[in-house]
Amino acid sequence: MLTRLRQGRVEKVLYTQDKGRDILIRSPEGLIVVECKHHPKGSIGRPVVQKLHSAVIASKAVKGMLVTTGRFTKEAIEYARDISKEGIVIEMIDRPILIDMASRAKIALVSGKQELSVWTYSIPSGVETERAIADYVASISSTYPRHPSALLNNGQRVISYRPVYVATYDVHSVFETSVGVVHQETASRARIVLGGDDGRLYSDSVVSFLQSEQQTRFKQPHEEFVGDLPTFHVDSTTLLRKIKDSIMQRHTRTVSYRGRNNQSYRKVCTPGERDIFIADIRQLYLPLIELDFKLGEAQYHIEGTQAPSGRLLSTSDNLRLCQLCNSTIERDSILCDVCGRITHSGGILIRSIHGFRCKKCGRTTCRNDGHWRRRYIILRELVCPSCYEELKRTGISFKRFEPLS
Repeated sequence: MLTRLRQGRVEKVLYTQDKGRDILIRSPEGLIVVECKHHPKGSIGRPVVQKLHSAVIASKAVKGMLVTTGRFTKEAIEYARDISKEGIVIEMIDRPILIDMASRAKIALVSGKQELSVWTYSIPSGVETERAIADYVASISSTYPRHPSALLNNGQRVISYRPVYVATYDVHSVFETSVGVVHQETASRARIVLGGDDGRLYSDSVVSFLQSEQQTRFKQPHEEFVGDLPTFHVDSTTLLRKIKDSIMQRHTRTVSYRGRNNQSYRKVCTPGERDIFIADIRQLYLPLIELDFKLGEAQYHIEGTQAPSGRLLSTSDNLRLCQLCNSTIERDSILCDVCGRITHSGGILIRSIHGFRCKKCGRTTCRNDGHWRRRYIILRELVCPSCYEELKRTGISFKRFEPLS
């Protein structure tokens, strides 16, 4: 596995000569000492880290690597962090990090009869992505007569991945005072998402969007993936602590109640560790997409994710930014059927009109492509380029919209 991950030239040390060293890696940076422990149901404590620490110094290595199929104790992790401040790095690789490394090396890990792996969601085809873009544009803007798919061109898609841990949990906590039960905090099959690279609480909007979709085992990045595949860095001991802390914080409530003396009181209700049951922790590579495309002549950008079924979730885009005044569109928008610009819809005064529907044919048009004329005192007639050409032949005079200042 270490060879496949291009760590360096790997040498196995004979059992009688290991001196706390199972593997030696001749890397470009220097010698790396590796100690391996197979304890799938156990914990590796501080003494093992101390032994490897001594082996690194004795071997004049640049760093050590401690690998286990189980987990590390809190004391072992803290000791490794302390000696790293002195310049001696011990890389701690436990079960979830090992699973990630094996996945990237295309090696199957099996515990009992269960294959251990990182999960992900498959990426739809480019054709399905274009269809999803067009449907998304149609859902947030008015357009006629053409569907946005007829205006869509020059689409480019870039795939990236975010490593996350998805924890499924239950909470049942009862809070009492002298007056009895003042609050009950419960949750069933709830989820919390933490970054696999930094352990920070992660918005679960993308995970919620993909919840109903089928997961697949991560084999290799999509062909449109750009960059280096991110790795999982958070060990299982630290992860479990962060998960429980985040759950307790999420389910903390401040409640008001009235005491027996008829006075009002407030109580902060925080679930304890015994009130939390972690049902499952899954490693997942969330697929993220960046889309650059044109609608007619106008350039657009979407960031988000796409489900295997084709559904598109935008977490950031410029489709709600008026292409004429560069301000956010809070309500209705118009997609110009002529040039593809998305603009504010409607307006009372001529100078406030950005996009409109042609009074003759209903075609959605922006002011850059439209014409207008005043009828009577307060009525106006706004037309698209095609209707303008037809009416001009009849001698009816129209004006061009002045550019927005």
